Amino acid sequence: MPRFENTECKLVGVLFATFGLMLWADAVAATPAGTVVAVSGSCTDHGRVLNRGDAVQVGDTLDVPPGGNLKLQMTDRSVISVAADSGMTVVSYSIDGPGRNVRLSLTRGALRAQVTSITDTSTFEIATAAGTASVASASADWFVESQRDAAQVGVLTGTIDLRSALTGDSVSIPARWGTLLETGLDPVLPRVWAQREFNAVIRLTGT
Repeated sequence: MPRFENTECKLVGVLFATFGLMLWADAVAATPAGTVVAVSGSCTDHGRVLNRGDAVQVGDTLDVPPGGNLKLQMTDRSVISVAADSGMTVVSYSIDGPGRNVRLSLTRGALRAQVTSITDTSTFEIATAAGTASVASASADWFVESQRDAAQVGVLTGTIDLRSALTGDSVSIPARWGTLLETGLDPVLPRVWAQREFNAVIRLTGT
């Protein structure tokens, strides 16, 4: 009989542990990241149509259809504008005092990120299949476009580092410059962008 009691106790312990993990996972998924401040078209979050004022949480996958646009006010006051025909996942968005840990995944399309108050203990990065772009200055206003076999980054203000997912090599992109990163290769050396190149991505994001 004692042997069966021990087995039952172990089973109950496993069930409680599993239940605790489920609650923890739900809590992580419910972490607020931002709010929808502007939307056009049938933009969705895991299939749920988004409206102005809706909350965006860590773990959410946002889909913007052709002809649509989505603008988010994030919890750290950053503004993310997602272009038409784009997909973005909020992988992490945690704020701890002056620091923060932000990681967005842009699976397709383009976005504009207007970010302020970056400290030495902060990370703010956007991942694509080709590589990852991250803020390397106190503030930045920049664009990322994720193409099928490449990523393109343009910087209006601030400095952005772009690192290849395969080779690990990176380049630093200053204000008014931009560059291209093809999948599996090192980033192309940055160059000055003409205003028409910035205008093209500004039109994409509607900002």
